Amino acid sequence: MCVGLALAGGCGDVPAPRPAPRFSVPLEIEGERVDPAIIDTGGGYELMLRESFGLKVIGTAEVLAFGGTEEVGTTEGFEYSAGGWVTRAESALVGLSVCDCNGLGFYFFQKTGAVLALDFKTVTASFALWPPSEGVFLPFQPPPSHLAGFDSAFIEVDVESGGDSRTVLALLDTGTNASVLRRGIVGTASPLTPDRLQVTITEPQLGGVAAQVGLFDVAGLPDMILGTDVMRVWADRWYISFAPGGGTITVLPRGADLPQDDLIRGY
Repeated sequence: MCVGLALAGGCGDVPAPRPAPRFSVPLEIEGERVDPAIIDTGGGYELMLRESFGLKVIGTAEVLAFGGTEEVGTTEGFEYSAGGWVTRAESALVGLSVCDCNGLGFYFFQKTGAVLALDFKTVTASFALWPPSEGVFLPFQPPPSHLAGFDSAFIEVDVESGGDSRTVLALLDTGTNASVLRRGIVGTASPLTPDRLQVTITEPQLGGVAAQVGLFDVAGLPDMILGTDVMRVWADRWYISFAPGGGTITVLPRGADLPQDDLIRGY
């Protein structure tokens, strides 16, 4: 999912047909356990709630998602715990129509300094104090100009379809398990599947992935959004460190020794 406040393997590998996972952590609001929060690196917010959970809704905000721009509620400030990390939010988004879920956006990681650690083998998310010192390092690329304040995990990838190729700025989005591409970037969809396109996605250090991606036309979103369907093919272990004004992605190749990372808590 890509939401913004006030806009705000080896070559040829194919994602397996089983649905790709999404990661979540336990969530408590003012000491009361609620449904877990999905970790959403494509979410330009701190916390999104599927309902108010007794909090007062005191304002509104415009958000941008795949359905276009919509207005949602914003709550009063409150204390919460996500993945065992206790902090306080000035407000939260409530009631986004495209997701009947709770979400933990990248502002949480910028605010707390927690490093997001994902393990696709065990489908668990943990919070670490720092990323491992070895692996494949990918610094965040600057966001596209129309999303200047959306400082999340953008990387450059080459996308090819039908002999047509292009380098695009892609957002790594753990909030979705189905990657999407802006229509017209490369290739032409079949009349039988007008909203799907077979592509090869290549990152020089991680290799190429053959995948079928969805096509979209919504203005304002990044040209490509890479979900967990592609991430799990590239590697099992990911560490994402969010720092205001930049961040880093550390990927451990398959077969690498697991680091003795200082995990705060894992689920």
